[in-house]
Amino acid sequence: MKKIVMTFLTALAAGCADHTMPVAQLPEIDTNNPLLAEWNTPHETPPFDRIRVSDYEPAFDAAIAVSRAEIDAIVNNPAKPTFNNTIVALDRQGRLLSRVEGIFFNLLEADATPEMQQVAENVQPKLTALSNDISLNPQLFERVKAVYEHPGWFLSKED
Repeated sequence: MKKIVMTFLTALAAGCADHTMPVAQLPEIDTNNPLLAEWNTPHETPPFDRIRVSDYEPAFDAAIAVSRAEIDAIVNNPAKPTFNNTIVALDRQGRLLSRVEGIFFNLLEADATPEMQQVAENVQPKLTALSNDISLNPQLFERVKAVYEHPGWFLSKED
């Protein structure tokens, strides 16, 4: 019985998937940087023993580049704007950057060394520029506006 239910749920999920999701051409990521690598730690906690102050700025640069690529994939998606390929994709973009920011800014608040403050001073303009580029992107706005103006497109009552 369990196998039947799991097979049904898998088929249902596959059938409901929006196959027009944009595929971002992501830049190369230095997986030697512990902030960018996959963590094989208990509960996926950051490997703080391997993270050095010198890792933060390259991690921010890489994560910002990934976020830009993800936004470009949404904006340049040739498919008609839908909730899934625009709003959901927009919500999912920036996960790597959020991870790097979460670690860095929490540690900065706890231990604001001059080196950490210098990194913050260096990356803050880059983060502001990214935020502005996303918020003020006219093509992205048009996609979001199209979804907003046609809320019945592809939305179920659960969405």
